[in-house]
Amino acid sequence: MKIEQTMIRQILRLAYPVIVGMVSHTVLNLVDTAMVGRLGDIALGSVGLGSYLVLVMVLVFGSLSIGTQAIVSRRSGENRPEEFESIAVNASFLALVIGVAVSIFGYFLSPWIFSLMSDNPEVVRVGTPYLAIRFLSLFSMVMIFTLRGFVYGLGRTRIDMIVSVLINLFNIVLNYFLIFGHWIFPRLEVKGAAIASAVSTVIGLAIFIAFVYFRIHRHLPKGNGEHRLSRNLMWQIIRISAPRALQSLSIIGFLIFLGFIGQIGVGELAISNIIFKAFNLSFMVGMSIGTVSATLVGRSLGEGNERMAVRYGWHSVGIGALVMGMIGTFFMFFPREIMGFFTDSPETIEKGVLPFQLLGAFQLIDGVGIVLSRTLQGAGSTFYVMVSEMVVVWIFFIPFTYAAINMMNGGIVLAWCGLFIYIVLFAAAMVYKFHEGGWKRVRI
Repeated sequence: MKIEQTMIRQILRLAYPVIVGMVSHTVLNLVDTAMVGRLGDIALGSVGLGSYLVLVMVLVFGSLSIGTQAIVSRRSGENRPEEFESIAVNASFLALVIGVAVSIFGYFLSPWIFSLMSDNPEVVRVGTPYLAIRFLSLFSMVMIFTLRGFVYGLGRTRIDMIVSVLINLFNIVLNYFLIFGHWIFPRLEVKGAAIASAVSTVIGLAIFIAFVYFRIHRHLPKGNGEHRLSRNLMWQIIRISAPRALQSLSIIGFLIFLGFIGQIGVGELAISNIIFKAFNLSFMVGMSIGTVSATLVGRSLGEGNERMAVRYGWHSVGIGALVMGMIGTFFMFFPREIMGFFTDSPETIEKGVLPFQLLGAFQLIDGVGIVLSRTLQGAGSTFYVMVSEMVVVWIFFIPFTYAAINMMNGGIVLAWCGLFIYIVLFAAAMVYKFHEGGWKRVRI
């Protein structure tokens, strides 16, 4: 019993800084949405689509963090700290090259990309400059994610917590001045929100690099000249990360989902954006616990202790499902009050009450899928997680949503049922794989 309590305490000790860091991002998104929401449904819908696409890009190209964390945690368990410096150098180089390329292409292609996401001329007009500005700083977000994987693999989760909180504080303050034109700043509205996000992430990257250098790099044991760029190591990082990147493309399915919702009406699109933003809090908590589980499971596998790896995984699932279920219960009982934080429109709020409550009811199940998927990725089983998500999204979630709106003439509630189907099926696939145990034999 003491061993179990020790494991749970270790999970919680490592998880709370990750939760604080990720929740700070969620709080930023909530404040950002609330500020933009005061500009009207067009602004809210435009920022919702633009920020969601940016999230997709960051998750795809920031997937280097998955391979970085998996390798670092495994080498930690194998007691090979002399390789940490090389991992950091090669992962950062990959992130810089890929991030800069995506930033340049995204900036110039923003008008075309946004026109694909919406057929509403006003939404496209307002959203295009927002997306272009956000793309300019995307390289910094890719690098931050990769460095995050490095410190997570080492179990140094407090570093990311500090950097994340600072980034989001900068962003909130800049939002206040640039969106509404307070003090000496011009009123830039949606463009101001984009500039605030871009400047904050670039500053955050500089702070993160300083932390990694002074708090970690200078104290690492030096290898025998292997800190230089290594094609083998970069390929290993890419090989582990690539399935996660492809899996992230399935998130485009959620963007398509928002596009389908937009066919019902601008109000439905606005309220769906609000619901996603609010439930991002629950999602981030689950991801935080799953991230810690990935580190502890990977470290246990490196030590050759498969039994301990399994126990860490199931304990993490229990904690994640419990916490997400509690958050979901809160959302079920106070939907109007929460949505009222983002919009002043009673009509818009009423449209979202039932889907908001239903999504809250599914949060416990969602917690199981989120924590186990992240755990399996940390063990190196990224291909299975990728295939599972792609199947669930493209064979069940998107076809059902399309049929609900275009064939059954359903409203927002029926359309959101597709998401509930996704949650249940994905969680079931993750439970099957973790119980089956093939992930314990993946070599890194």
